[in-house]
Amino acid sequence: MGDVTGRRIAAALIDAAIMGILLVVIAKAFGNEQASSYSLWAETSGRPRTLFFLLTFAYFFGTELVWAQTLGKRVMKLRVVRADGAKAAAGPVFLRNVVRLVDWLPFLYVVGGITVFATGQRRQRLGDMAAKTKVVADDEAPPEPPEEPERPNDDEVLAQVLR
Repeated sequence: MGDVTGRRIAAALIDAAIMGILLVVIAKAFGNEQASSYSLWAETSGRPRTLFFLLTFAYFFGTELVWAQTLGKRVMKLRVVRADGAKAAAGPVFLRNVVRLVDWLPFLYVVGGITVFATGQRRQRLGDMAAKTKVVADDEAPPEPPEEPERPNDDEVLAQVLR
């Protein structure tokens, strides 16, 4: 599988930059201008902050469900798969992104980072462990599907039925 930790950190930084741009857009479009002297985060209290969290979740959930990768993971050539290497379905993708809120605590993936390094060779964050997913290099070949047994032709089936 190869260790993808460095690329995973770089992908998280790219995604954080995208979320930073989203925060600026929401703060300037919907935020409280009087709070702008404090910070962008203060500017987005209430509904704008709720909108930010919903759009952030939609970004991670939507991109990982459709492409198995966020834009950061795409740039870094990573993808999210089930623990067995198959494509992750909606349920595991949803769960890993709900748990992302815990991984993100207290700030910028501190819990997630500690977990990634504490899980040894697996290098999983809490969301990956809960959803039974992993992040792999996108240049790795997907697992081979099991071979289907050879199907008999119609004549053979008919001959067996008529016996």
